[in-house]
Amino acid sequence: MKQLKYKYLLACVCAALLLFSCKKSYIDTQPSDQISEEDAFSTVANAQTALNGIYRALYMQYASQSEDGLAAMMITMDFMGEDIVHSASGTSYFRNDYKWANHRSVSSALNYFSYRFFYKIIANANMILANIDGIEGDEGVKKVIKGEALALRGWAHSYLVQLFGVRYNAGQENTQLGVPVVTRVTIDPLPRNTVEEVYTQVVKDLDAAAVLLQNPATNTKNTHLRLSSVYGIRARVALTMQSYDTAAKYASLARQGYALMSNAQYLEGFNNLGNPEWMWGANQLASQLPAYGSFFAYMSANFNSAHTRPNPKKINTKLYVALASTDIRKKLWWDGTTADEVNFPGVINAGTGQPEPTQVKKAYQHRKYLVKDPTVSAGDIPFMRVAEMYLVEAEALARAGKYTDAANVLYTLVVNRNPAYVKSSLTGDALIEEIMTHRRVELWGEGFRFLDLKRTNSALNRSGTGATSTLATVGVTTPIPAGDVRWQFLIPQDEMNVNPYMVQNP
Repeated sequence: MKQLKYKYLLACVCAALLLFSCKKSYIDTQPSDQISEEDAFSTVANAQTALNGIYRALYMQYASQSEDGLAAMMITMDFMGEDIVHSASGTSYFRNDYKWANHRSVSSALNYFSYRFFYKIIANANMILANIDGIEGDEGVKKVIKGEALALRGWAHSYLVQLFGVRYNAGQENTQLGVPVVTRVTIDPLPRNTVEEVYTQVVKDLDAAAVLLQNPATNTKNTHLRLSSVYGIRARVALTMQSYDTAAKYASLARQGYALMSNAQYLEGFNNLGNPEWMWGANQLASQLPAYGSFFAYMSANFNSAHTRPNPKKINTKLYVALASTDIRKKLWWDGTTADEVNFPGVINAGTGQPEPTQVKKAYQHRKYLVKDPTVSAGDIPFMRVAEMYLVEAEALARAGKYTDAANVLYTLVVNRNPAYVKSSLTGDALIEEIMTHRRVELWGEGFRFLDLKRTNSALNRSGTGATSTLATVGVTTPIPAGDVRWQFLIPQDEMNVNPYMVQNP
């Protein structure tokens, strides 16, 4: 990630910057997901266009950075864990995230980007919420727009408090500092709310959104938040709050009506929004690609980039070994043998259409993410899949002591991936460990590991994962104990400079 050369701060958020990007040049026609602020709330259709702009912000590039919104955060969250292993130092992008250096620097682009990105989503949502009721038009459509805006605001606050706050602990009052809760259009600097206060607002927003999104006929695109995906976020939040019965309830509600993908679909490259498991995702077209740095340019196994070719991403060897040979998921990673190498051609040379001869190959490298066209780094990006909901429900039930129910839910998912799987007879911590192992394998590369380690109060330990000492420990000494101050992102210095109420993390 590059150092930024301009300032954008919570205290300086203003209407001119919120909803809409500037056009590339004065001769450009206005993109379909952008609209002037003056016209944004003149009609319901224009308000819908403004809402579409928020969703596009989830995967667009920001101010010439090599980051594309939520997709960049997904990469960071997994690189900061132990289950994606770098095979080489690679390019500079995300390297210091991997080494746990960026998030502990007040001047890093990561902290600045994270803070700005999620508050931009919140500010956009607040503008919609402040205006939508005053627009004449179809009340059903207005409810959907309002519901989605509330859900986006709640989701963004939940992400921010997990990054910048101390973890939620259900056994205490949670008076530790979280992040400012912003529920109105304002440019005023605000103090940090407590972690409890942030989660209270998150739950309030998500519950209100669920009420408004009850009519599925008006909210059918899985590029947008729907009732099912709002239930999914609600389940995630409840799991983070250690409210296990609630997490199990909403995870079960969220997955209703969805099917698990076939084993054949599992190997198709995780790039298709039409996959039956995808509850929420981004439909990134080739025409919408950033100048450099799309999600697939960093993460795909077959697009030829300076980030993928010399530094194929591997799986934690402990996880790979834990997978049964009959599990379809094991085929997402190369076992290192010549016989299996044919399934891992690596990146493709755009000129010849053949495997790139300079491609570095390493045992345990992945082929989970594949672009459809090896010459273009475009692909749909998964933000939520039904498999996650099975895992949330199973984990929540197990942590609530409902071991039989947890094993039943886990079985439904795992037997789909591994027909030879036998329902678990484990209980207690052993069952929880089995569920978490499947969660780590299933959601590898989808942006969960740092957040999972933090919410479960677990240490980071990369020893025995296949990571080399020079890559794994430069800038970070592992294991990093649970509760260490390094589990908190530092507040960007630019925010500290202009917000007199802001208190820095340790």
